[in-house]
Amino acid sequence: MKKTIMAVMAIVFILGVIGCVSYSHTQAVRNETGATIREVYIRETGTSDWGNVKNVQARRNSEGQVIYRQNAQGYNVVAYWDRYDMNNATQIVFFRESTTTETPKGMRNQDIAMKDSNGLLYMKQNVSITFTTNEDKFFSSETIKRSPPITFTVEDRLPMLFVVNQTGYSVSLLSPTTGSIANNARTQFQPMEMNRPIDVVYSIGQMRYTEQVTMNNADATVTLTKRPPNITITNNVGATINMIFLRLPNSPEWIGGNIVTRDGTVHLARQAQTGDISGSIVNRDSMRIWMGNIPISGDRFDIRIDDVQGNTYVKSNVEVTSDMAITFAQTDKR
Repeated sequence: MKKTIMAVMAIVFILGVIGCVSYSHTQAVRNETGATIREVYIRETGTSDWGNVKNVQARRNSEGQVIYRQNAQGYNVVAYWDRYDMNNATQIVFFRESTTTETPKGMRNQDIAMKDSNGLLYMKQNVSITFTTNEDKFFSSETIKRSPPITFTVEDRLPMLFVVNQTGYSVSLLSPTTGSIANNARTQFQPMEMNRPIDVVYSIGQMRYTEQVTMNNADATVTLTKRPPNITITNNVGATINMIFLRLPNSPEWIGGNIVTRDGTVHLARQAQTGDISGSIVNRDSMRIWMGNIPISGDRFDIRIDDVQGNTYVKSNVEVTSDMAITFAQTDKR
């Protein structure tokens, strides 16, 4: 009797296993750019974070087993992830789902970006994920719906932004990329955000400037021309000037200080440094100051000078976009 019951149970188990069906849904990404892809990034459309590179796989030992380590909570996790290249004319599955029905749960549209071995970027935005569906049984698997891969070609290369420096100085790029550009030289990069204005921020000395360009679906060029001007200050106040300050109009904070010569150029110093040589502008004399040595940015300023007797003279809301001369007189006294 016991043997009969066990035999029936075994038959029921086998029939259950044979009848057990699940469904796997996959979407591949294919490289037809003509280049080797080194990095793949994916984000949900509408989000800003690309996260970590996606073309990675768990490292295995010489016996083909995944190498694990124990984390702080005592769980085994993959010890190493290795990035692998995506050769031309190959494809990799990056999207997967498993369900108990033929219909996948579905996935929101995705943005996909790739970087090739030459550093060029390719991107598709707002991509609909349409799965290939397999019916998986205990002893077999059958494809019941096919979906083409998401294919990248040279047409998906992001436009190039060329930045040309014609300021007369070497500049430091601050955003959206960093680096330096010599005068009359250029650099190039591919912004990953399209169809919106892009601020190219750079500095010369201590002054910052911004040039704006809109990237559509074609290469673009932005030329940097803004540069720190020279201000020649003439003293006609009747006393010796030893301090100069600037501020943005209506700002409570004045920037500047004592006139000093440092490394052969004029600076405005709140505190003197070793090697500074104190300077001044005697009555009816002039001094040229390069705005690149002043930590302030803008094109309109309040300009203030103080004489050795403690008197203050101010010119307000002065537009400074190129080299200019300013004369202070007793009428500017505050």
